Amino acid sequence: MAKKLVRVTWLDASDPQGDESWFKESEVLAFGEELCEVVSYGYLISNTKKYLTLAADEVVKGVKEPTYGRLTKIPSGMVQTIEELTLPPEQ
Repeated sequence: MAKKLVRVTWLDASDPQGDESWFKESEVLAFGEELCEVVSYGYLISNTKKYLTLAADEVVKGVKEPTYGRLTKIPSGMVQTIEELTLPPEQ
């Protein structure tokens, strides 16, 4: 069964830039204002109340059941938008 190809915009956890281990309070407060927004593309494998799973690859020949690679699991609370993409017809 063909899966939907989607574009997911979501917020990810992030770390401050640089090689420092310790940060002044002013640096911590400035870092706190920044959000790490990510856009991921893939086949929508599952979408539950807790998370959604995307796969970047699908094996289409020589397998007895759907087989996927490069999985990404995103907690649902971090998802901003899910947009279904339209693929061109197969030739």
